[in-house]
Amino acid sequence: MKKDAVRITVSYAAVQFFFWFAYGTALAYASPYLLACGLSNTAIGLINAAACALSVLIQPALAAYADREASPSLKVILTVMLGVLLVCNLLLVFVAGGSGTANGLLLGAIILVIQLCLPLVNALATESMNAGAPLNFGIARGFGSIGYAVMSFSMGQLIARMGVEVHPTALLCFSLSLMLSILVFPFQKRRTDGGEAANAQGALTAFVRRYPAFRVTLAGFVLVYVSHVLINNYVYQIVVSKGGDSGNMGIAMSLAGLLEVIPMFVFPRLLKKRGSGFWARLSTIFFTLKALGTLLVSSMGGLYLVQLVQPMGWGLLTVASVYYVNELMQQQDRIKGQAYMTMTLTAATIIGSLGGGWLLDAAGVQGMLIVAVICGAAGAGIVFGSAKSSGAA
Repeated sequence: MKKDAVRITVSYAAVQFFFWFAYGTALAYASPYLLACGLSNTAIGLINAAACALSVLIQPALAAYADREASPSLKVILTVMLGVLLVCNLLLVFVAGGSGTANGLLLGAIILVIQLCLPLVNALATESMNAGAPLNFGIARGFGSIGYAVMSFSMGQLIARMGVEVHPTALLCFSLSLMLSILVFPFQKRRTDGGEAANAQGALTAFVRRYPAFRVTLAGFVLVYVSHVLINNYVYQIVVSKGGDSGNMGIAMSLAGLLEVIPMFVFPRLLKKRGSGFWARLSTIFFTLKALGTLLVSSMGGLYLVQLVQPMGWGLLTVASVYYVNELMQQQDRIKGQAYMTMTLTAATIIGSLGGGWLLDAAGVQGMLIVAVICGAAGAGIVFGSAKSSGAA
């Protein structure tokens, strides 16, 4: 890579690294923290679902606003949102105390803001690349997974040694690091033809008319992601059922995070073989295989082995979906496209949080994992039937 390419890729890699550090700490470790605060699995699921439901309602309007010519740049919008995140985090550390309800509401607000930031963080890269910046998204996104892996291991060890009370303080540090990485990223808003000046509902209607098959593909991804969310949001309960603890949870999650880097780093080479749509479709098979493996293994050793599926599932889809949307959409729709793709994960988080908490209390871990396998298989079938095999529109 040339000097400019290295500079901007490293800068964006820092954004990804700290984003997934904060994202994982907020979402993956919310469950053990709120359980310790006295909340039930069902209550935790309700909090996650409420935060994600609000995110689904807000994301279309936020994306349409960010796509407009007269709007502030993505960098400015993200900085403001992260300021809100830090305020909520400070309240969680210094004000909430031992109140389970207060802790749950504040952590729910943090999850909401982080969910809203995800498509904008991805769009920060695609908008830079569309403007001619020599940014290697695959490598930079790989550092996001490294960040998630480091977070998983370090948080697992911290909680094992110091207790779950360390969670809010750690999250505050990671959120501050994320804001600093956004501030130093060299980004300038591109000038466009103005895009759509319509309201969010009008923008959504026009968007659906332009890409009719895309909404079917999105529905398939929702089901695939439900399978992912049922495992990822309740990994602590799964680990305990296999005979492990929070330390084992950190090891399993960090192993998955490190392995998923592989397809991200080599994705430009994969694109030379087949289009981004092909790789997005292929990845859905491996989500189902991971759910099936998690269901069938009975020990932590087996659960560690299941993480070997992670690269071709989450690792591959994470980068392939961003390229796919960027290639499929017209210029004025690309931020909205990233937002709608991210909304599939958000919608799945709502379903998985509500359904997962209820399933855990009603049917246990095995019952929840059976549903994860079914959702993954159904979603893969829909995606294969609707998504284009190449990235071209």
